Amino acid sequence: MDDQLQIVIRPHDDQPTNQVLAVGAVLALQWAAPYVHTTMGSDGQFVTEPEIEAIGGLLRLDPERTERLRAAGREVAHDGESEIHIVEDQQGNWNIPTQIDRWWATGVALAATSFTAATPTGIAIAETLAISNRDEQRAIELLEHSQDWALQQIDEALRVIADHNPRLLANVLLSLSTKVETLTDTHALLRARYQADIETIGEHL
Repeated sequence: MDDQLQIVIRPHDDQPTNQVLAVGAVLALQWAAPYVHTTMGSDGQFVTEPEIEAIGGLLRLDPERTERLRAAGREVAHDGESEIHIVEDQQGNWNIPTQIDRWWATGVALAATSFTAATPTGIAIAETLAISNRDEQRAIELLEHSQDWALQQIDEALRVIADHNPRLLANVLLSLSTKVETLTDTHALLRARYQADIETIGEHL
């Protein structure tokens, strides 16, 4: 059995706005702790609900994955128009006739030309997706907030698991230690090989 910490993100509801927030939370956790298995659902080892501070996790999407999601979003929301204009209501619903899941909702939001928000979470999504330069101050702030939120969830998960299943936590820490040692050994081997290649090339110059 693979000993790995598991964190499950439980969306607040099925409305697309909160589904996108849940995606942001998953991305924030995946970035903050790649050794944690993070999924969305309702049951698991440690279950938490996303908070608006996690929205900066959307900025962790790499360009390739972003484009794939945009393409999926365009396909889902296509109604004969060349542009997608999202209008959110007070419940977090969008003017998209098709029932969409969380990742497709994120794709639609990414592909949208405009996002007219009505809820605080919707406003946060629209603001985040409007950022084109991740080096700007607002992007840095959103990333920091999402990182802080993710670290808090990890700390809480560790506390809960330590209280209920300390053996699992010990196994996870041992597994991580072994992985670090393996990576260190691999790095040392690659460095030695790299140095040997430099010396060989130097001899033939």
